[in-house]
Amino acid sequence: MKTEHWTTLRDGVAGTLLLPGDPGFDAAVRARPFVAHDGVPAPAAVLRCRDAADVAAAIGFARRHAMPLAVRSGGHCAAGLSSTAGLVIDVSPMDTIELDAGHVVVGGGVRLAGLVEALAAHGRALPTGTCPTVGVSGLALGGGWGMLSRQYGLTCDHLVRAEVVTADSGVVVADERHEPDLFWALRGGGTGGLGVVTSMTFRTVPAPRMTTFQYAWPVAAAAGVLRAWLDRAVDAPARLCAEAGVYPDEVRLHGAMAGTDAETRESMARLCDGLAPPTRVDVTESSYLESARRLAGATVSASDPSLHLYATSEFFTGPLPAETVDALLARFSSGPAGREIGFMPWGGGDHHVAPDATAFPHRLARYVVHHIAVAPDASADARAWVRDMRDTLHPYGTGGVYANFAEPGLADWERAYYGDNAARLRDVKRRYDPDGVFRSAQSLR
Repeated sequence: MKTEHWTTLRDGVAGTLLLPGDPGFDAAVRARPFVAHDGVPAPAAVLRCRDAADVAAAIGFARRHAMPLAVRSGGHCAAGLSSTAGLVIDVSPMDTIELDAGHVVVGGGVRLAGLVEALAAHGRALPTGTCPTVGVSGLALGGGWGMLSRQYGLTCDHLVRAEVVTADSGVVVADERHEPDLFWALRGGGTGGLGVVTSMTFRTVPAPRMTTFQYAWPVAAAAGVLRAWLDRAVDAPARLCAEAGVYPDEVRLHGAMAGTDAETRESMARLCDGLAPPTRVDVTESSYLESARRLAGATVSASDPSLHLYATSEFFTGPLPAETVDALLARFSSGPAGREIGFMPWGGGDHHVAPDATAFPHRLARYVVHHIAVAPDASADARAWVRDMRDTLHPYGTGGVYANFAEPGLADWERAYYGDNAARLRDVKRRYDPDGVFRSAQSLR
């Protein structure tokens, strides 16, 4: 690319164009938080966009010069899809938050921590995840699950409006009345490359008082704990979100409940009935904000940006046979040092939405299982291990995969992420990006 071409782009935007050798370029390239990714290319340039006009200019530039592009907000894509060898459109500077009655308008670059803090100051909340540096737009476009989701549904279920820069550099507003097909697609299918979201408006909920908890046992107790979880957690009250996690040295039931300390202990006592007493119990009642901070701290402390992540997941609608759980744990015991299994209860509020009402199809799932391995260097063994773990449970799964747990190399990923909604999503893709400007290994065909 000729220098004068980059100069033209730099002079035509309000944001900051970073090229190799520029101050801040290396930091922008490394802005893939949480974990490293295998084989992620270094971009030719990063444009840190200030507004929708900058995004439109970047798209036009990429089209004129036949340059691949990628969009980055939080940069947490586990498949590395927010990076490219071409131009990275970085919307993270677009981080404004505006509250109006029961709604909040967030810029495309808002991170989860900032949104939670702003909402809590007004006694409001939104069903979201717990990792503070995740981009809110990416979270919502893939669905968005968190501690309040069993009660209130997914993040995307609260989306009421989105401003989108399309492949022709136009700016459209999508809601129930305007661009309704695009609005449908953005709620759970927006990870497939439909445009660049520069602003989103969400309907909020009252911030409840929360109680966070963690119950732990030696890993030898994992089979019993998982059976109890499978039997009871997915049918627990919607206010209770209890995850099961298996780690090399212990098994835990952890999460949060929209309720008091006493209510949480009572619910957990029913969940743990018949199990040996846990070796560690931590139950803390506090405001929604303090609970969110506590859960975020646990997420951050468990991450290391120098590690490589390998992960896979699948949704389930029914129980697992005891012998399958035993086989899973046997395989788990011989895995890499940095390994875990997460059982996440779905159920609750997201069941109140039909599978085809939005692009997110996994409405009837009762839980999702997430297998994770981390390694200090690129590791074929770690990659093979997570797939072996998935294959152990796959005969009992739906074949569906959570798009926000993006997985490189996933066979028939369109069907896995989008189920029966994939055909309609492809139609939306043809309408809004007929030339495939937003193209990646997992963009809609």
